[in-house]
Amino acid sequence: MHKAHPRVERSLCSAFSMVEVSDFQQKVFRRATSPEEFRIYRAGLEWGLTDPIIIESADDFKSAPRWKDHLTPFYHQVTNLITFCRRLPVTLLADDVGLGKTISAGLVISELASRSRVSKVLVVCPKILGPQWKSELATKFDIQSIFVTGRDLLTADFEEFGVVITTYNSARLYLEKIPEDRFQMLVLDEAHKLRNLYGVENPPKVAKCFYEALQKRRFRFVLMLTATPIHNRLWDLYSLVDLLTVARGHQNPFGTPGMFARKFIADDKEIARHLRSEAIEEFRSVVYGYMSRVRRGDAKLHFPDRIVKRHQVDPTPAELELIKTIAEPIQSLNRLVQISILKALASSPEALNSQLKNMARNGTIPPGLSLAVDAIVQRMPLTAKLKGLGQLIEQLKKQDPDRWRLVIFTALRETQTTIQNFLEDCGLKVGIINGDSGTRNQETIERFRTSPPQHRVIVSTEAGAEGVNLQAANVLVNFDLPWNPMIVEQRIGRIQRLASEYANVVVYNITLRGTFEDYIVGRLLEKLQMASHAIGDIDSLLQSGNGNEDDEDGKFEERLLELVLSALASKDKKRAAELEVASIEEAINTLEREKENIEELLGESEDRGYVGPRAPTLPPTFRSMSIKDFTLEAMKGLGVKVAPNPPDLYSIEQNGGRHYIRFEASSSANVKSTLYNEGSHAFHRLVDQVTTTVT
Repeated sequence: MHKAHPRVERSLCSAFSMVEVSDFQQKVFRRATSPEEFRIYRAGLEWGLTDPIIIESADDFKSAPRWKDHLTPFYHQVTNLITFCRRLPVTLLADDVGLGKTISAGLVISELASRSRVSKVLVVCPKILGPQWKSELATKFDIQSIFVTGRDLLTADFEEFGVVITTYNSARLYLEKIPEDRFQMLVLDEAHKLRNLYGVENPPKVAKCFYEALQKRRFRFVLMLTATPIHNRLWDLYSLVDLLTVARGHQNPFGTPGMFARKFIADDKEIARHLRSEAIEEFRSVVYGYMSRVRRGDAKLHFPDRIVKRHQVDPTPAELELIKTIAEPIQSLNRLVQISILKALASSPEALNSQLKNMARNGTIPPGLSLAVDAIVQRMPLTAKLKGLGQLIEQLKKQDPDRWRLVIFTALRETQTTIQNFLEDCGLKVGIINGDSGTRNQETIERFRTSPPQHRVIVSTEAGAEGVNLQAANVLVNFDLPWNPMIVEQRIGRIQRLASEYANVVVYNITLRGTFEDYIVGRLLEKLQMASHAIGDIDSLLQSGNGNEDDEDGKFEERLLELVLSALASKDKKRAAELEVASIEEAINTLEREKENIEELLGESEDRGYVGPRAPTLPPTFRSMSIKDFTLEAMKGLGVKVAPNPPDLYSIEQNGGRHYIRFEASSSANVKSTLYNEGSHAFHRLVDQVTTTVT
């Protein structure tokens, strides 16, 4: 028979004999307790013990069952998890762009949840990254999440385990009003947004908001993510370290701002760009006490280079007529309608025609506009974009006849069907991925991967940009360009992946030469695509010239719309577009300089990880009752009526109400039920109730 841990036995014996033990807090019975009550109370104490987190290798993970069928983490991502667990409860992950910091964060969340440390997590990120977080958590870790903004943050919650994703601006406005015990963990993505807490006359409101929340210790665990922990000044790192030390309940090891300036800043403290040479080692020692940093070279993983090309095609007279027909009527329409029509116009005549017919039926646009466009579309020849796509494919066949594989992305289903029909008429076998193809998506991908491939081409809507691995391809075509740069990045991320077999991937953006799509949308997004892989900080690029730290959206889509509408109104907006491109180029150069500055200040990250004694080897934790037995007996002891409800549920009746509970993660019954297992919030509430109500 297993024996309980000595400390547990000592606690139980003391409680039973009503004798105080001074070395820890314990329960003292103040009335006669039956052997059955004591047995349940003892099991509650055992389940209430917190197991230490001891992770020396991947074999020690408890969270693997959650993600092992969806994900094989890289070595550096495993190391990031181990580092976080050794440095509990706070860490800053500053891995280079492209190394999957979101995956590292997902591993941390999964492991803490599997060890019953967290049940509710708050992720704060730029608005543009919210959908990507939701997709990654669902497809890689089977974690349910919700992305909310504004006042919806106040009511966003889960009954059991879940992640709430929100924006920095929403958190700034509403975090203080959220119950303090709702979330146990905070994840701050692109945490450099909080960098100006010190060294400026007026710190951003969002930085002050999170400082106050962390100072109040509202979160047991804090994980910050950024590829650029320092931008211009040493105060950036001082600010991030200060936030982490506040969250930990410690004093900042850099000292007060005045002490930091005197000891570490070589130039004027207002400028603070140069570190005193004699303080370099101490500076790095403090920083690496809170930060883990993996560079691409350190990860020793191949990441293919990105080649971005604009494939300009000459529009047909009919396509120019379409643009002219739309140009004037669109000026007076609703902003969202304008964007929707312009995106359809740049996608395909079929998509535009379908869009306008729906809008005319709904009364959103004048019926005459739809009729005029339909008349043009009905007599249109093959479009310039389809001809250009055919030319690209012929080029691929000549360059690499055996290995070439192509993924074509479009935002609209009508355009997807048009492309599919065109390619099949050319004799190609085409795979289709969209929101309705569901389980067939994986079959399509498998045919795409075979050698030789059964499908040379996949045509995908945005459904294929979420959590799908298409790295068998080495060429991607954006048949139309989303106005959200992050969606473009998600598309490219399907083929440009770690450990790819290709030295580079080529991205073609097809645009109609001389149109707004070409010299405005195409040029700006091309610049962002070329820079984002090297720089990574798309959010900072989008805010170029914005100058407002509290304005997180960057209004990129709004800027595009203004430029496009002006161009359609025959105003000279080419100059404005040139200035926009120049602004992005300036931001790229600035971020490149900052990247060099990071290398100079932080140096090599090797051997700067956790230093300290290895964790001891402890005996396995003994529990005298299983979770199921304890739950059922404890509920009966608390006066709850419990009855089995085959095949795998139990009905619970109390105070005239009835609900159902289960002990397995999923249930075959189509009934809402509450999960009771080692990691569930409900189970630990019951443990607390049992161990605090026995008197």
